[in-house]
Formats: sequence, structure tokens, C-alpha cells
Amino acid sequence: MSHEEFQTELTVLEERYGKPQCIDFCFEMNPEEFHLVRRSTQQGRYHDVTLFILHQDKYVVIEKHMYAKTGILRAPSGGASPGESLESAAIREGKEETGLDIELERWVLESHVTFTCEGHSAIDWVSYVFLAQSIGGKLGTQDPNEISDVQLRTLDELQNEIRPLLLASKSGGFQYRAGLTDAFFAALETQRD
Repeated sequence: MSHEEFQTELTVLEERYGKPQCIDFCFEMNPEEFHLVRRSTQQGRYHDVTLFILHQDKYVVIEKHMYAKTGILRAPSGGASPGESLESAAIREGKEETGLDIELERWVLESHVTFTCEGHSAIDWVSYVFLAQSIGGKLGTQDPNEISDVQLRTLDELQNEIRPLLLASKSGGFQYRAGLTDAFFAALETQRD
């Protein structure tokens, strides 16, 4: 997809789901996680779609194998395949990671983050963050190679149980996810006013 086509897609998303709040972050990563992000960029991917999915009045969160037994959970996310729209990628990733059919409700954030690591060159990344509703399916991952568990959590649990674990980790990626979650709920509240 060309740059012009991508900009057109962002305009269509804004018309459909509202204008997102734009925010900027910078996080230091450890070498292992920086390498994972670098590998994504070498495949031409510099973004993710992050989903805060409401299901049974709670938010859907995932646990990946690499952080099992830490208590760390986070909102589902993933990237668009070449030629795939962000909207299609969001719906596909939601299904793969959570087992749920979803409907995007609101585009809440466009987060620009710079990841750094021990003097390595920085990586610029964008997270397109949506509020979504479940409209069917069955809770449970369809991607067991990547996702080890799918759970439902209240906003209070996200803020008072999971957030401290993310912030206490030595992972810039987890700290970014905590900041992204904080910014999401703050922006969502602002948009509701």
C-alpha cells in the first residue's frame, strides 16, 4: 500500500470511528525486546493495532507464553499483513487472539512511540488504538502458539492489579503498554464528555 493509499485509509477510519487523540511516548527497551521490534521493522511493519474489547461488561486481555506466570496481561494487538487494511487487521487479530468476533466502535488513540536501547538507533512505532465490542464467537485464543491465555478483567483490575505489574517489570514494552492503557482510558473519558 502506498503512502497516499494509507493516508486515505486513515481518513476513512477517522470518518467511520472518530478522530483519535494523538500522543507521543519514548521508552527504553532491553536488547531482547528491541530485537523483536527491529525484526518487525525489517519486515516493513512499523505499527500495531491495539484493541480494548468489551465483552460481558469487562475488557478482554491476553497473556503471551513469554510472560506466563508473571501475572502480566495486556490488551490484544497485532499488525496488518501486506495489503491488508487496518480495520481488517483489527478484526482478524481480535478473532485470532481472543476467539471473539468484534466490531470496532471508536478510534480512541494514535500513539507515536520511539523505542531506544543501549545506544542503538531508535525505532519509531505507531499504535492505532480502538475501542471494540464483541458481537459473537467464543472467548479463547485461536493462536495458541503465541497466546497462552485470554481473560476478562474489569477496569479496576486493569488499573490496580495489572498496571503495577507492567510498570514494575524491566520491560520497556510492558511499560509502554501501561502508558498506552492509561492514555486510552483518559482519552476515552475525554471523548465521552
